[in-house]
Amino acid sequence: MIASVGPSVMPLTAGLGRGTRRAVGGAGALLTAAVAALALHDSGLLGGGGLDAFFNDWVYSFAEFLVAGLVLARALLVETERRAWLVLAIGIAFYAAGDLYYTLVLENSASIPSPAPSDALYLLFYPCAYAMLARLVGQHVRDVHASVWLDGAIGGLTLAALGAALVLDPVIATTHGTFGSVATNLAYPLGDLVLIVFVFGVFALTGWRPGRAWTLILLGFSVTAVADSIYLFRVAEGAYRPGTALDALWPFGLALLAFAAWSPPRRREDDRVADVAVMLLPCIFGAVALFLLIRANYIHLGVIPEILAGLALLVGWLRFAATFNEVRKLSGIRDRQARTDDLTGLANRRQFYAHLNGAIEGCRARGASFALLMIDLDHFKELNDTLGHHSGDLLLQQIGPRMQSVVRGDAVARLGGDEFGLILRDASAAAATAERIHQALARPFELGEETVSVQASVGIAVFPDDAQSADAMLQRADVAMYQAKTDRSRYAFYAPGADTGSRERLGLVAELRSAIEQGGLVVHYQPQVDLRTNTVSGVEALVRWQHPRRGLLGPHQFVPVAEHTGVMRELTSSVLEQALAQQRAWLDEGRELSLAVNVSATNLLDPAFLGDLRRRLDHWRTPPGMLRLEITESVLITEGSRVRHVIDSLGGLGVNLSLDDFGTGYSPLSYLRELPVTEIKIDRSFVEAMMSDRDTATIVAAVIGLARRLGIEVVAEGIETAGQLEMLRSFNCPFAQGYLLSRPLPAPVVGRWLREDALSHIAEEVLAADPVGSARAALESRGGQATAGALVWPGPVAGEGERVR
Repeated sequence: MIASVGPSVMPLTAGLGRGTRRAVGGAGALLTAAVAALALHDSGLLGGGGLDAFFNDWVYSFAEFLVAGLVLARALLVETERRAWLVLAIGIAFYAAGDLYYTLVLENSASIPSPAPSDALYLLFYPCAYAMLARLVGQHVRDVHASVWLDGAIGGLTLAALGAALVLDPVIATTHGTFGSVATNLAYPLGDLVLIVFVFGVFALTGWRPGRAWTLILLGFSVTAVADSIYLFRVAEGAYRPGTALDALWPFGLALLAFAAWSPPRRREDDRVADVAVMLLPCIFGAVALFLLIRANYIHLGVIPEILAGLALLVGWLRFAATFNEVRKLSGIRDRQARTDDLTGLANRRQFYAHLNGAIEGCRARGASFALLMIDLDHFKELNDTLGHHSGDLLLQQIGPRMQSVVRGDAVARLGGDEFGLILRDASAAAATAERIHQALARPFELGEETVSVQASVGIAVFPDDAQSADAMLQRADVAMYQAKTDRSRYAFYAPGADTGSRERLGLVAELRSAIEQGGLVVHYQPQVDLRTNTVSGVEALVRWQHPRRGLLGPHQFVPVAEHTGVMRELTSSVLEQALAQQRAWLDEGRELSLAVNVSATNLLDPAFLGDLRRRLDHWRTPPGMLRLEITESVLITEGSRVRHVIDSLGGLGVNLSLDDFGTGYSPLSYLRELPVTEIKIDRSFVEAMMSDRDTATIVAAVIGLARRLGIEVVAEGIETAGQLEMLRSFNCPFAQGYLLSRPLPAPVVGRWLREDALSHIAEEVLAADPVGSARAALESRGGQATAGALVWPGPVAGEGERVR
């Protein structure tokens, strides 16, 4: 049994069903065996003269029809380039039918007419092959540069001239008979020559990297062309004898076309130019054409080869003229690109430096001044994450014209990202210009279906008062711009005292990523107390940075830097990993503490966030209900529609959602109904104000009552006095958190803190605020677990009941 040909030989079979793949592979193996057997027989290595009819008539025709069947199967089973291969299958079927007609009707005739009906069938192969090539090429020549077409024309014309000199003229000279006979005999080499020229032109169009399919197509047509040429020479000389190795070339060439059909088509991205081949091959073809013309002065080549060689040289001259023009245009484009920002059309940083140095030199010579404005869009990263980078690009494209309309005649440039620079010749108008820029940017921008308004922070440095070099001016303006962001003002002038803070910020930017990677972030935990049972019910994880020189830094000193520099994913991952590991350690000790972790809008908009969270929960065997992710109201206001599906997915995971800083963001109460919020945290500003403002106290009491009716837990943050705690207990607030109870502590200190009854210092205040004595009753029911009046550890200790896994 003949083994199947695998996907390595016929790659497109890999996408077929098992049975179909084996059938096609078996047909390919059978074709290979038939062609090999025919070649061995015609070479005298297989069988004898008694098998001539079997091999040269029936194996020969079988191989050709098998080729037609394989190409037809490719067209029917694979959708890509289907019509092209279907046309070729029809052409090969005509060719095979011509051979079958010759075998059945003409072979044993006393006189074979010329031209014969078999010739008509043979010649029908050529228009089908041309149609196939045209369809295949049509998918690869869109937007092809004129120089590539010219390269193909040079190669094609040179090959045509060479073929005409070697084959066409000798065949014409030795062919005799009627006009029909001569025309038929010449049609074969002409048809083959056009096919080869066509395919070789495609090689140029693909940057001389045609791929496997096109290489097999060229080889297949070349083999049949060689066979046709040798056959015509021998017929003209009366030397042709059937049953020689020459006869095996035709089925071999067609077999190559069958394997080309089952090779993968070229992808458009593969149409890249090989620089050396693109430069070298047209030169080689031009040299061959020139050689043919020089040779024609000594040996007559014929009119057709000489005309074709002359056309090849003419096209070569056009190619070099086109190249010169392209280089000239490219030089202008590169010069413009070197000075212009592609996206906005504004001057780029390089051009801006040139303008800035020119302004410095001009003002220094005149003893004048100018102002440098550094303009940075506020919250541009969030806009990019929310609406997508395409919308961000649309916004940046509109920013330039909007600012140019404000400062006509002054140099505006995009320095990078969402940062712009402006050189203002009238330094005294810097503040007024900054205001006008703010007003211009406040007008809505149309970003497709979205309409947005943006704000910007403007930093101003004045020459020569603030600096006297380009680099120093840019650094001073940058410091002023960040000062404007810090102060939340529209603009700020450079102040020497701001340099220290700016250097520290730049240092933090450089060190933060390294600190995250090397474990420089630590997590502290602030206990949350259940006021209904006077027990610690959970902790909130709060990140700190153990800086090697500046000591322990709070989140407000580096989290905004993480947002700005794009490392919030890594920062949040570090916090979650440490916090979940610590919670697992507590659970293994039998201490059931819920865990709260803060996440930002950047995390929720990160496509990888949910997957990372799911893997961490699985790794640490965390009961999802014991993890709460805290988001602020501002996230819902600015990113609500964008993060909704993520929030819903968190609910599907079983992770609880806590709404932090509740009451400060002016969010609609509908969020409590629409989103899977399980907890709200009343902001510390309300807790502080309720002691002196009756309206605030009423709001706090109403929020607690509303949440209770909705089945939502409430945590009051920022409790610092016993009076605040007493009032919250009177409102039936279930949970409390604040410095009165405990500051955020490292994990080992949390365990020691609880074991040593560290809450006993406020026990009397808690019990005094308990109108019904429920706290004392709860404590007394614990027996000897705690001293009278102490707040106690929640849940079972090790060995008491089931541990949470």
